[in-house]
Amino acid sequence: MRAVIEICMAIAFTIIMGAGGLSIASKIVKKEAIIKVSGGLGSLESFTKKLTRK
Repeated sequence: MRAVIEICMAIAFTIIMGAGGLSIASKIVKKEAIIKVSGGLGSLESFTKKLTRK
């Protein structure tokens, strides 16, 4: 009986931590993407200005 309770608790813990881990991972990925995009905007802007001047 104790083993069944421990298995159920382990499954619940895994599900809860998995959902929380995914949200943390998605926040980190979004933050990194925003940093990379904002870093590339300046060069993209200068590139488009060069194209429109000609």
